[in-house]
Amino acid sequence: MKTKLFYLMLILALVLVPVLSGCEPEEVPVDEPEEPVDDPEEEGQSFTLEFATFWPEGDFQVADGHKSWAQEIQDRVEAETPHTIDFNWHYAQALLEMPEIYGGVADGVADVGSTCPAYTPGVFPLTDAFEQPGFYNDNALVASATMHEAWKQYEPLQEEYADVKIMHFWATGPGDFMTNTRVETMEDLDGLDIRAVGGTIPWVRALGANPVSFGMGASYENIETGVVDGLLAPTDTLKGFRLAEVTEYITKSPPSYNIIFMKVMNWDTWDAFPESVQQIIDDVNEKYVYEYGELRTDHTVEGQRFGVEEHGMEVIELDEGEWQRWVDLIDPIMEEWVEEAEAAGLPGQEVMDLALELDAMHSEEYGDYGN
Repeated sequence: MKTKLFYLMLILALVLVPVLSGCEPEEVPVDEPEEPVDDPEEEGQSFTLEFATFWPEGDFQVADGHKSWAQEIQDRVEAETPHTIDFNWHYAQALLEMPEIYGGVADGVADVGSTCPAYTPGVFPLTDAFEQPGFYNDNALVASATMHEAWKQYEPLQEEYADVKIMHFWATGPGDFMTNTRVETMEDLDGLDIRAVGGTIPWVRALGANPVSFGMGASYENIETGVVDGLLAPTDTLKGFRLAEVTEYITKSPPSYNIIFMKVMNWDTWDAFPESVQQIIDDVNEKYVYEYGELRTDHTVEGQRFGVEEHGMEVIELDEGEWQRWVDLIDPIMEEWVEEAEAAGLPGQEVMDLALELDAMHSEEYGDYGN
């Protein structure tokens, strides 16, 4: 009897406690079958890109620059996405001539190309500001960072390249006169035919020489056959383009030379990539602005060493007074460029101020590299 009473009281307690407390009995969660989830992984694609450049296969900018850039993209895409990328290489103008590379990429003849604005005069007028003499331009690292950062910041500069996807810019940094005539004074340049391109042309002319423009690839033959007496260029060309074989002297020049380079991609090619691949390419591009700047600086030093030690070239340093004479010719050239740009309806002063500001900033940051 007591046992029955005990069980009756227990049942009443279980029923009444939730009611007296004002609470509903707690529901026990029931595991429902999960809805099927679609696989978020992208379907793998394979891309093969045609790459056109004017540099020969053995030049460091291909062997150590372009190939390293491409390999890093390939490795990261394969490791981080289900996709793959390969490159077909067309060196030494095999697919497109120097002046055709930019337009050829824009039109889809090549997917990617490397060239420089100076090979298509008048097409990139604001970019000309960065090739004028008169910057600190301590080395190629400074010059590369200056141009690429200006493009990122300045919309009118971006508009000059609207018909391609910019991979990245880089630049030569300072250049010197390499000749078969001893050049120790301005008068020694008088009447010499000197290969020059871009913003260096007015300065070479002001020094008394006759500037002659053609692509770097033609320099060896044109010097060897006497078409020109030498060139103004960075000393990496002594090894990369074998110019130490056909020149005897290196005359160290005030900061006056800078040529901009660019790697560009066809927009349709770019748009065909999944976002994951685009992000990797953009990441690698930002890195290689500085990789190319360091690479060019290192090879400029190495090129001069090669010319002197392997080919017996002589390095000539201008004395202080002569150096200043050459420098005094620079300011009027910069001022004239700004006036001509403004007269053509371009923001010449604005872009020049930006170039000077970034050049000073990056010279402070990277100016000692390579010294």
